[in-house]
Amino acid sequence: MTNEKYFHLYTGPLGVNTYIVINGNAGFVVDPGGDAQEIYSIFQKQKAKLEAILLTHAHFDHIGGVAELCRIASKGEDGKEDPQNAPTVFLHKDELEKIGSYKNLGFSMNANPEKFVPDILLKGGETLKIAGLDVKVIHTPGHAKGSVCYVVSDKIFTGDTLFFMSYGRTDFYDGNAKDLKNSIVNKLFALKGNYTILPGHGEPTTLDFERVNNPILEKESAHINAD
Repeated sequence: MTNEKYFHLYTGPLGVNTYIVINGNAGFVVDPGGDAQEIYSIFQKQKAKLEAILLTHAHFDHIGGVAELCRIASKGEDGKEDPQNAPTVFLHKDELEKIGSYKNLGFSMNANPEKFVPDILLKGGETLKIAGLDVKVIHTPGHAKGSVCYVVSDKIFTGDTLFFMSYGRTDFYDGNAKDLKNSIVNKLFALKGNYTILPGHGEPTTLDFERVNNPILEKESAHINAD
C-alpha cells in the first residue's frame, strides 16, 4: 500500500507546472523547468531521496532544471559529486534530438537549457518502478513526436498533451494535429475509470470532465483509428 505525497511548483521562464511525488523516503520529479534548488529543497525537507526525473517531452521550458538538479542531488555529505547519487533521467527516444538543439524552442525566449544525457530512453508502454510506485508510460505524440504521459495511481501527468478545456499546440517542430487527437481520444480517453489530470500548464482537471467537454472532440470526428 502506498501513501504518496504530491507537491507542485511553477518553475522556469514560463512557469511550467513541475510536480514532485514522494513515497516514504524516496520520490521523483516531473518536468523540472528550472529552479533546481527550490525543487531539491522539498526532497530535503521530506528527508527523501530524489530517485528519478521524468520528462514528458524536451521543449526548453520542461527541461531547464534537469542538469543542475542532477548536480545538486549527486552531491554527498562531503559536498563532492558522486554519479551514483544522481537521479535517473527518463525521456522518450524521439525527444533526444531536441537536447542542445534549436528544436527545443529555447531560441524563442533566448533560453538555452544546459545539456544533459538521459539515462533511459522510453518507447511507451513501459511500467517503471520508482520510489515504490508503478509509473505507466503512455506515448502520446502530437504536441511533440516523443511526448509521453505518466500514470501514477489515480493521476496522469500529461505534459503539454492535454489541458483543462484545451490541448497542446501542434504548430511547433514535429507537432502533428492528427497524432495529438489520436493520442487524446484513443489513448487517454480510452483508459478505464476517472483520473486527475496534472498538466504541464494551467490548472488540474479530470479525465471524465475532459471526455465530455474538451474541444478536441469538436475537431472533425471524435474518433481516429490508431493506424
